[in-house]
Amino acid sequence: MTSVKTEKPLWKKLLLPVCGGALAGFAGSFAFLRLTGEGSAWQLDASREIAGLVGIVFLLMASAVLAGVLRPSAGARFLNVEDAGELREQRTQLIYSGVGTMAFGGVLLALALTGEGLPLGNDIGAGIALCLIVVGAVLSIFSRKHSDELQTALSKEAVGTSFSLLFLFGGGWAILAHADQLSAPAPLDWLTMFAVSLLIGAFWQAGRRGMLTRGPN
Repeated sequence: MTSVKTEKPLWKKLLLPVCGGALAGFAGSFAFLRLTGEGSAWQLDASREIAGLVGIVFLLMASAVLAGVLRPSAGARFLNVEDAGELREQRTQLIYSGVGTMAFGGVLLALALTGEGLPLGNDIGAGIALCLIVVGAVLSIFSRKHSDELQTALSKEAVGTSFSLLFLFGGGWAILAHADQLSAPAPLDWLTMFAVSLLIGAFWQAGRRGMLTRGPN
């Protein structure tokens, strides 16, 4: 007698991770805006505010991955993996990747809070951001050493997509600014655009391969 494994409908697979991610993102963004919005001690301009929110997204994503790796049985329920065994097999690579992603989110958040009258002075903020950049870059190299062929190909294509998006939107903004149609993008805007384009590129390439809907089971 053979048993037939029934696969969950797609909406049931995505219900927990989507709702959990949305709630975590809302809570993190709400807390950040409460601390830095109008009427607060640290009022940020638009560039800093957007960079901080993007940084929080990166920190939340990395935290979810690291939590799932540390508790594979629970992580398999909300991460996009086949089962807990996959998390155990990819433990080293996911830890490097998760900490590296957290470092890059920390760069944006630190720079968002750097400046006169803000929690971090210019020297301290720049030092923290540079250190985190180095940590993220080193961990990215370590992560690639533990990646399989599919992950390596996905990473390269995501970077290619990211470059195209950055060239389109950042380049378009620069062209309009040069023609005095818009204000020129600030340095922090370029870092934020890079982060967002990389995130979109990763999701786009993963979606093309059907990797966004294969788990959890």
